[in-house]
Amino acid sequence: MSDDKKSTVYFVDSENVNDAWIQLALVMHPQDEILVFYTEKSPHMSYERVIELTRLSNRTIEWIKCVEGSNALDFQLVTELGARVALSRDHAFVIVSNDTGFDAAVKYWVQRGKPVRRMKSTECKKLAQLLRAGTESTEPELTVHSELSAEPEQDRLEPQYMADIEQLCASIPLSKLTLFHDAFVCMYDQAIGDEIYYYMKEHQEEFSDLGEHYLPKRKARLKNYFAVALAHTDCDTEGTDAVMEIYHHIDDPKKNLQKLNVEAVKKFGQEQGSGYYKVLKKHVKIMSKL
Repeated sequence: MSDDKKSTVYFVDSENVNDAWIQLALVMHPQDEILVFYTEKSPHMSYERVIELTRLSNRTIEWIKCVEGSNALDFQLVTELGARVALSRDHAFVIVSNDTGFDAAVKYWVQRGKPVRRMKSTECKKLAQLLRAGTESTEPELTVHSELSAEPEQDRLEPQYMADIEQLCASIPLSKLTLFHDAFVCMYDQAIGDEIYYYMKEHQEEFSDLGEHYLPKRKARLKNYFAVALAHTDCDTEGTDAVMEIYHHIDDPKKNLQKLNVEAVKKFGQEQGSGYYKVLKKHVKIMSKL
């Protein structure tokens, strides 16, 4: 790929697209830049992703820690976008986010002849594939994703995921979408965790009534969560109450996993006890935040 193409600056909404943007970093042009806007609410990266990033020392990636608050990251990203558009007249600008709220800013600049667009997380992979194949157009296509576009609405989640969300709402407040993300990653995989996170963030009104399911007592929240986690394994859910008794009688279970294992095996035998322990070990960090 030649270096005479227009430079592109990518503005990454990490709270919204997680680490999907890394696909772009792997194939970006030498003159391109990636600005990653993040807060404590940004989903955590897997070790595989961190390893990929350590190999990108020749890429221009800037990490911008944002002040937190309601839609705070979005406002800071748009502020930086405006400054860059004014200062870098020969650049193209791409907001990497599934949040349609950015489309107003995109339309504003497009109407003024500026090369600004929004890219969804799913497009990162597609664009990366095009770049690897060498078929990317010279100029980025000025596609505006908005309610007025012809783009179809995202399909509703599969019934099994909707059922999981409804059950988990008894243990996780709807304000903590990253915990839903982490729970689905543990119960399924990273891709499904990302899908559910993006969907819930974009369709928050759809789940607002489920907030009434939230259990006021922490022990009840933990029991419910563990029961949901067990339902996604081959373990016998009949032992839920007994396992939770063990959990509650151990000081700081997150730091005493071995004791959890010993007590579970003592109570249920090697095979069944180890099965329960594996589930607790996988979900204990999430459970500590409920």
